[in-house]
Order: sequence, then structure tokens, then C-alpha cells
Amino acid sequence: MAEKTEKATPKKLRDARKKGQVAKSQDFPSAFTFATSIFGVLMAASFLYKNLASYLVMTLRAVSGNIDLQHRAGGFIMEAINVIMICSFPIIIIVAIVGVLANFFVVGPLFSFQAMKFDLKKLNPIEGIKQKFKLKVLVELIKSVLKITGAALIIFLIIKNMLPQVVLSVKFPIIGTLTIMNEFLRKVAIQVGIFFLVIALFDLAFQKKQFAKEMMMEKFELKQEYKDTEGDPQIKGKRRERFREIAYSEGPSGAKRAKAIVTNPTHIAVALGFEEEKDPVPTIIIMGQGPMAEQIVKIGIANHIPIMRNVSLARQLFNIGRVGDYIPKDVYRPVAEILKWLETMEEMADVNVGIFK
Repeated sequence: MAEKTEKATPKKLRDARKKGQVAKSQDFPSAFTFATSIFGVLMAASFLYKNLASYLVMTLRAVSGNIDLQHRAGGFIMEAINVIMICSFPIIIIVAIVGVLANFFVVGPLFSFQAMKFDLKKLNPIEGIKQKFKLKVLVELIKSVLKITGAALIIFLIIKNMLPQVVLSVKFPIIGTLTIMNEFLRKVAIQVGIFFLVIALFDLAFQKKQFAKEMMMEKFELKQEYKDTEGDPQIKGKRRERFREIAYSEGPSGAKRAKAIVTNPTHIAVALGFEEEKDPVPTIIIMGQGPMAEQIVKIGIANHIPIMRNVSLARQLFNIGRVGDYIPKDVYRPVAEILKWLETMEEMADVNVGIFK
């Protein structure tokens, strides 16, 4: 098998995304939700203590008074449920929202029916055994051991530092003991939460790097994709020539068909077109410098086309790109980042830039 030495093309990354294959870390959203729940409890501590203390006082008075507990048990249970809901519901809502946002931050908007399809290969025991020896599984094992060991060490050090206070607490009234216990739990929660967040950030970086490695392509695979998407070389040449004729005949007005314009910011302007179903990568519709660049930008503004200032990318496209051609391979990554940004802008700000329409 040939070695995979080429970076994944935008088309391969799009196809993988449709299948639900993206760089993602399970620890990142989990750590953020854990940290959020800790923060929520600490911020709402006085509110929680007030409600729980009120319920506790009410039940103790009922037990010590002449109240028929047999007939009031149902009322106490309902009151307990009510207190639990009042105390926990706001925190649960906030944690749920943060969990969704954390996942969105990592992978963006993603919903794939293909990932839900039943696959017999997933039930294959031989494949399952092979899976156990993959690097990902080993990393997950190391990560789990590290989290357990790290959390245990943090708790041990906190107990060690607070041991003198714990010993002296036997001489304190019950409220003093509760205060020490509260301080212990607060320190454990905060320090363990920070530790988990650090691990999650490292895991996210590793998952992104590993996914990029998995998506790498062989030279033959890259050539085959190029051939499949562009077709016969003679037809391709004629089509490119036709594109150039159209581009040059339209002049700067061709920029109104662009999906994005990259500028330098005023010396160079390159209008990029992209149709997901037809193009493996974006095409250069028109480009120019000086007065022509200014016209391209003006037409872009008039037609509400997103304009991004990127000096190095604009120069690269202008120097090595050709009107009517696909963008050069050297600029795949920066152009893909622009398209991803525009897609995110469209999803989050409800701006119809039409990139994937």
C-alpha cells in the first residue's frame, strides 16, 4: 500500500463530514459541562443553602411537633421534590446549553444520517479486536488512567493540607465542621475541574492532529479524485478555455457570481466561485490589481458578497492562479478555512452567502 503523504482535499473533508467523520473530543464538552456545573453550584450556593435549610427546619419541626406524619408524608415528599427541582433545574438548563455550545464549538453544525445507518462491520468481532489495538484506544486508556490518578492525587494533597483543620474540627460546634467540609468540597471541585479542562484541551489538539493524519491521501488517490471530478483531460482543457473566455468577456462584472472575494486589501482582488455539487475546490472567476481590483471590490459590495482581507492569500492566488481554473493546490488550506468561516457565519448569523446552495 502506498504511503499517504498528501493533505486531504476540501472535497474529501466535506465527504467525511457528511458521514459524521470530524475531529472531535469527547472530553472537551464533558470537561466544560463539569466546570459549568461547579461554577453554577458555587454561584448559587447561598440560594441552595437557603432552600435546603428551610426544608430541613420544616421537617424537623414537624417531627418534633404533634403532627400526624403518616398523613403528612405525601406532602413532605412533594415538598422535597419541589425543593430539588427549584435548586437543580436552573443549573441543569445552563449545563445543557453549555454542553451543546461546547460541541458546536468543536465540530460546528453537524447532523449526519449516514452515521446512523446500521453497519454489519461494527458487529464483526475480528474488526472489534483490531480496533482494540488502534492508537485511539490506547490514548483513551492512558487518558482515563491519567484522569483517575490525577484526581486522586489532587484530593490526597487537599486532604493532607487540610488535615490540621480536620483534627481541630472535633473541638468546634457542628457549624464549624460543616464549614470545613464545605471548603474541602469547594477546593476539590475547582481543582479537579481545572485539571480535567487542561486534559480536555490537550485531547482536542490531539484529536484534530490525528484526524488530519487519518484523512491524508495517497498521490494516486489525489490524482483519481482530480480525474473523477474534472473528467477527461481534453474536455477539461476545453472547459477551462471556455471559462476563461467567459471570465475575460465579463470583466470585473463577473465578480457578482462570486461566493467570496479575497483582497490585498486594495491592490489585488480575487473573486472565488464554488458549487459544492460540481466543484471539488473553488474556482477563480476573475482577479485583478489596481483599478480593476477596486472595481471587483465595489461589485462585491454592491452584490453583498463576503469580502475577506488576506494579504498573503490574495498574492498567492494572483501570482500562481489562473482565471477560469480551480485554485492551486498550495492554497487549499487557507481557502478551506475561509469557506468554513463563511459557512459558520451563514449558520450562526443567518446570513445567506450561498456557498453550499
